[in-house]
Amino acid sequence: MANILPKDEEFFKRIESERIQVDPLLWNAIYQHIGDPIIVINLTVRYYLDNGEPIPQAEANKVLISIKRMVEIINKIHKPESIAADEKDPLFRTIKEKGLKLDEVTDELFTQPIKNDLNFISIAVGMYIYFSKEGQSIPVEDGRNILDHIRTIMSFLDRLRIATSKKEAY
Repeated sequence: MANILPKDEEFFKRIESERIQVDPLLWNAIYQHIGDPIIVINLTVRYYLDNGEPIPQAEANKVLISIKRMVEIINKIHKPESIAADEKDPLFRTIKEKGLKLDEVTDELFTQPIKNDLNFISIAVGMYIYFSKEGQSIPVEDGRNILDHIRTIMSFLDRLRIATSKKEAY
């Protein structure tokens, strides 16, 4: 989970001591293409769980599609040189043109923990889509585990954003 590990705490200390910042354009890409879909997945899963209902297979399939796209976005942010020359999204074209990338510390913090949570969600959801009977839903208990991973991603992104935001001089 995107829970903070001791190694990650060291990275956060480096971000603070070195006053590392992330270009607002990169944060725009992260929140537009990762943060927003995570919120949608959160709301979808919570809708069913709040009503004590399993998550329908059709909704679970939408979650998988979103996760696949988020992983693609993480890869673009991790390696902006991999952004295609004919990229359709103007935000990513600008990132490529300006050569914007995360510094080594922030990149390490951003890339692996979030991908790990997305992979967990993908596996948990995928089991019910690919290995279950047609129309089988995700049970409430498994939905809660998925929701835990979604919440850790949301919290982690907020903490990383705050840590790498432009600091005002006192």
